[in-house]
Amino acid sequence: MTYNSKKNITSMVAGILSVAAYVIYVCTGNSPETGDIQAWAILMLIFIGVGAAMQIVVQVVFHIAFALRVAVKEHDKEGANAKKIMSATMIEDERDKLINLKSLRIGYICTGAGLVVALLVLAAGLPFVIALHIVVGSCAVGSFVEGCAGIFFNERGVRNG
Repeated sequence: MTYNSKKNITSMVAGILSVAAYVIYVCTGNSPETGDIQAWAILMLIFIGVGAAMQIVVQVVFHIAFALRVAVKEHDKEGANAKKIMSATMIEDERDKLINLKSLRIGYICTGAGLVVALLVLAAGLPFVIALHIVVGSCAVGSFVEGCAGIFFNERGVRNG
């Protein structure tokens, strides 16, 4: 499995954990009243901040663990090649850029579809809280699908065009 695939999996797990934390918090009776849009906005902003902080911490821990793994593995074989391997692994080439662009496009399609569904929910006269959760959920699903597409393209390859 490639470095980029491992990085995507780590990011996806952190995203799933932050969404799960929000769902657990809301489902345990800590949610605001349905009509209080300001309280819902504050709650979602808090969880977005917590999720961003969790992503940062998880990525830092991932890179430290990856560097330690490479250093231990290379120390057993040849010695001081770990730094050279780390820098060569983290270089982004044209293939990586193409994979990122294709994955991002797929993620944006999912997010855009969620936005359209949220607008349809509002047009149908349903409460705004449902539409708000659809928008935020579609962003989470879009991010997850983007990570899955990135893993797929990294492992199976990507064609230009």
